[in-house]
Amino acid sequence: MKKATISTICRTIGLGVVTGMRSAMGPAFASYFVSRDPSEKLRKSPLGFMQRPATSRYLQTMAAGELVVDKAPGIGNRIAATGITGRALSGALAGATLYQAKGEKAWKGALIGGAAAVAAAYVFFYLRRATGRKLQVRDAAVGGVEDAIAVGIAALSIRKKK
Repeated sequence: MKKATISTICRTIGLGVVTGMRSAMGPAFASYFVSRDPSEKLRKSPLGFMQRPATSRYLQTMAAGELVVDKAPGIGNRIAATGITGRALSGALAGATLYQAKGEKAWKGALIGGAAAVAAAYVFFYLRRATGRKLQVRDAAVGGVEDAIAVGIAALSIRKKK
């Protein structure tokens, strides 16, 4: 029986979507994924730092902090120029890391991860806004649900099938 696997493109799209929702989460999960199973192909590249345990812990801390800060009033829109640029770059980093670790072209992963992050940023920005209005709940409550969805997508994206 053939072993079921999650393709690199599916992982990259998943982490790109997560990055559109929470900018630090995609790189944090990508780093965690490659630090658990280091790749010689990644180690020899400029992205080698992503599989270091210290990098993984640092990015996880940033992602956790973002979950808290996201609920604070006055935080800029994710689709504003700086927000969308940061998400595109973070999604590109996550995607490039996953692709390079598999010995594939990092630039392909960067394009896929960055595009998925930008698309998801818009989708979830408007979905969060509409949901809050429809349900007449505080934005922080909707943001908490969005956090849970993001963590779920990220966890599924880096899951190792047996």
